[in-house]
Amino acid sequence: MTWTIYLSLFFLFLYLLGLSIRRVLFLRDKARMQQESRGGGRVIARVEEMGPGSVKKFWLICRKYRIDAFLINYQGTFHAYVNRCRHMTTPLDFVRYQFFTEDGSHLVCLTHGALYEPASGLCLEGPCKGLSLYPLPVKVDQGEVLVGCPSEDISFLAD
Repeated sequence: MTWTIYLSLFFLFLYLLGLSIRRVLFLRDKARMQQESRGGGRVIARVEEMGPGSVKKFWLICRKYRIDAFLINYQGTFHAYVNRCRHMTTPLDFVRYQFFTEDGSHLVCLTHGALYEPASGLCLEGPCKGLSLYPLPVKVDQGEVLVGCPSEDISFLAD
């Protein structure tokens, strides 16, 4: 009987330790992001690093949520979206860094085969047809691409 109490206390200790470590890492990441941020956005890449058809994954902390996202250069214009299929909460790049179809004309969710228009994020085919990816504001300033937090409600990220 007493060994179960000790075991329960040990697991409670591990849980609390894990929460503390997670909190410290979150605050450190938030501080680093504030250093990398300016003018309402975080610097994600330099313009010359992102040729047409290129993709860069990144994350942001917006309010209390961590947003996994990606930045694309589609036909010379930058777009950023939350890396989450609108059908389910899976990331689009089930295969790492594979966001575009082979011909580069559409974004694709490799889990469901949904096709999205790169410029608008609109789902053209698949189980999410008619819905759009969650966009993030993008700004180019002094040769750098900055991505900011969305102004609308992002509580869906709690899922």
